[in-house]
Amino acid sequence: MGRRVVKKVYRNTYARGQQDTKEFDDRYWIKVDLISLKVLEDRDLLGNESELYFRIGQRPHYSSRVPNKGTINLEKNEVYKPQEGLTLYTEFVKAPEGGVVNVPFHLFERDPGKNDDEIFEHDLAVPLGSSDYKVITQNSVKVKLKLSGLRSRY
Repeated sequence: MGRRVVKKVYRNTYARGQQDTKEFDDRYWIKVDLISLKVLEDRDLLGNESELYFRIGQRPHYSSRVPNKGTINLEKNEVYKPQEGLTLYTEFVKAPEGGVVNVPFHLFERDPGKNDDEIFEHDLAVPLGSSDYKVITQNSVKVKLKLSGLRSRY
């Protein structure tokens, strides 16, 4: 049996020599990944596990809480490492290359019976056009993050 030849029937809509850029020059995909999370000391007065969660993004449009339901439970000197990096935040941004986008980053501890304690608040500076790693050690918690602002076609 012979091979079937597929013929393209659509037209080429670009002029001769014109590039297919579609005006995507300054579009970037911002991504924040969690590499590891470690609790250096007991955070709970009773010696129970620390119940942690993240909130990332601007206040009116908080990207949802991570994890959506429940918490990340860690004891003293215990390390949480997701297998392939846990994506905490993504966003499409239109900005010139070489710039920096600031993303607010919050880590909370959940305590039953009282309001959740904010362990720390930090502004992450995500570089556009490259990737970067950031280690934050504050209030007996160590967080390793991968920040990337790579060019997008969308």
